[in-house]
Amino acid sequence: MLLRTLFALMLFAALAETMLHGAHALAQAAMRRQAIAAVRAAVGSATTSALTAVAAAVASGQDPRNVQPIAPTPAATCALNSQTGCLLLGTASIVFATTTPASPAPCPQDACTIYAQGNDTIDEGRITATISATAVTISGAIVASRSQVVPFRTFRQPPYAAPAGELDPTVAALTAGPGDDGGAVPNGTAPGTLIDVVYRNQRTGASMPGNVWVPVVQASANTPAAWSP
Repeated sequence: MLLRTLFALMLFAALAETMLHGAHALAQAAMRRQAIAAVRAAVGSATTSALTAVAAAVASGQDPRNVQPIAPTPAATCALNSQTGCLLLGTASIVFATTTPASPAPCPQDACTIYAQGNDTIDEGRITATISATAVTISGAIVASRSQVVPFRTFRQPPYAAPAGELDPTVAALTAGPGDDGGAVPNGTAPGTLIDVVYRNQRTGASMPGNVWVPVVQASANTPAAWSP
């Protein structure tokens, strides 16, 4: 009788421990999923903030080809609430850098060149925003993180800045979708993404092209870094 009782107690203890470990694993998996969602949301929000900052800088009179926007201050948002308070915080920082490709790099199908509009009324340029997003617990432990480079086109005319597109499919839906860096010539049924300038005589209505094309090296499609940790 005593042996049966001891055996039953040991069995119950083993089952309880298994259930406890299972519940802990489920909680960790749920936290991980929520952390990834928080990082993606932070990247999307930071992309919008970066675009706004770039457009505001150009609108204030800065040179579109050498714009120096002020990076927004990172602000943490709660990504997971509980009865005891916030369990997970999502935040993202932004670092800007103007891009000046120096020499062509290998790329598929020899499609290595795009064209910026060099007409003085447009003066198209490029700037990138490196967005580093993290999801951390209240104690400061990093649950998930991601760094993403988002390119923008800049112009002297409204809207002053626009996303150039992204080659990283894990965040493309949050930025501009698959892109070509902007300034691609028409190709078959694709209309292209060039900015055309046309001079029109207000009195006669006659028009003539005013394009000044500036060749730019297309960014190579690098394999994005994995999510971490």
